[in-house]
Amino acid sequence: MANNEVSTLKKGLLVLELVKQYQGITLREVMDQLQLSKSTAFRILTTLEEMNYIFKIHTQYFFNYKMFNNHFEKRSEKDWASLHTIYQVAQNLQMSTYLGKVDGTDLVMTQVIHAPFDQSANEEIGNRSKLHQSALGKVILAHLDEELLVPLLNKMSLEPATENTFQDSQLFHYHLKVIRQEGFAFDDEERIVGIRCISVPVFRRKKVIAALAIAAPAEQISRGNLKSIVQKLNMGSETITKEIETIEKTL
Repeated sequence: MANNEVSTLKKGLLVLELVKQYQGITLREVMDQLQLSKSTAFRILTTLEEMNYIFKIHTQYFFNYKMFNNHFEKRSEKDWASLHTIYQVAQNLQMSTYLGKVDGTDLVMTQVIHAPFDQSANEEIGNRSKLHQSALGKVILAHLDEELLVPLLNKMSLEPATENTFQDSQLFHYHLKVIRQEGFAFDDEERIVGIRCISVPVFRRKKVIAALAIAAPAEQISRGNLKSIVQKLNMGSETITKEIETIEKTL
């Protein structure tokens, strides 16, 4: 070691760099990767967390990019794409995973992750579809307050994407009520023939702000595994909400 090196500082920077490389890393993984004792790794991670350079969700630590970006705009497209916990959802379900939000009568993709679930499909971010054509759009509509939903529905033309797309406005309104009661939306080849999609809402301060979904060939999603997928998506939605709230506290 060079005479001018500060051992603790160097370890801290190595830990910070390691956390940055991972889409969520545990205390044990930091210990193993850098050959640190449990007490040393814990002290460094705790210090970095207190300084808002990283944040912790459950047992995993994440790099807080917002501390290093002074020109950050809240809820921008870049902000949505920088969320890390969606990777855990994708890896857990082993299916293509999506985040989307409302823009007018459109559903806009803000994050897309395909196998091997370790990087964003940036070329698909920003893709648009009509809200009524997918589970993502339907689950957001279903959880909007009535004063927001009614004028939005009045603007929608319900044009079909496939023969399975809802086109009857009264039936669609009833369908949204069922989705709200069940807490998830199911897209049975309504936007793309051969593809099914399941989506749950993402909340912030008890208001729906986005939707989280998986999509897969129809034969991979059935009534038999629907409940399990919804349960995992709901867990993922809660974790994403916690990540958003954690990031906002550091701004």
